[in-house]
Amino acid sequence: MKEFDELWEVATRLNAPGGCPWDVKQTLKSLQPYVIEEAHEVVEAVDRGSDEEIVEELGDLLYTVLFYAKVAEKEGKFSMGDILNTVKEKLIRRHPHVFESSEETSEDEVVKNWEKIKKEKEGKEKKEFLKELPALAKAQKMLEIFHRSGFLSEDLVPNSIEEEIGLRLLEVVKEAKKSQVDSEGALRRVLLEHQKAFQKWESLL
Repeated sequence: MKEFDELWEVATRLNAPGGCPWDVKQTLKSLQPYVIEEAHEVVEAVDRGSDEEIVEELGDLLYTVLFYAKVAEKEGKFSMGDILNTVKEKLIRRHPHVFESSEETSEDEVVKNWEKIKKEKEGKEKKEFLKELPALAKAQKMLEIFHRSGFLSEDLVPNSIEEEIGLRLLEVVKEAKKSQVDSEGALRRVLLEHQKAFQKWESLL
């Protein structure tokens, strides 16, 4: 794609000798806060519903990936080609119902096959719920894993007001899951409305 190639040329120039002094000093670790920040900004732009803003934030996120590839190339670790080939091969491997079979497959079967393929590749159950996620998103992810695995979590008896509130929050996440609502997104969007109301109130002071 012409646009991708042109952006890659920009990234190359910025990260080459004589390019941007800040860019050429970056490492894979120093870029960590930026990829997290850019991903969150994409999510928030989608909530605000502005296509122009979504396009801009997706561009920032995409460039962060290119930036990672440029840093890795300089350090002799991997290339943009490695990133593209890895995700391409993974998508083909995890979608045999599309690339290997013409039989119609239900959404539930797709999810089950996805998990089965991941387990076969890794040789064991991947501890997805240990990923660093916001608490609501982590709770929802854990409940999804429990459901797919057939695990029934025990009812815990709270020993403090903190544990009681935590369990009540978990019940709300369970309710959201039953209603097919993303609890993290629901709270974030409600907070956005409160933020708008606060800013309007503040401007009148």
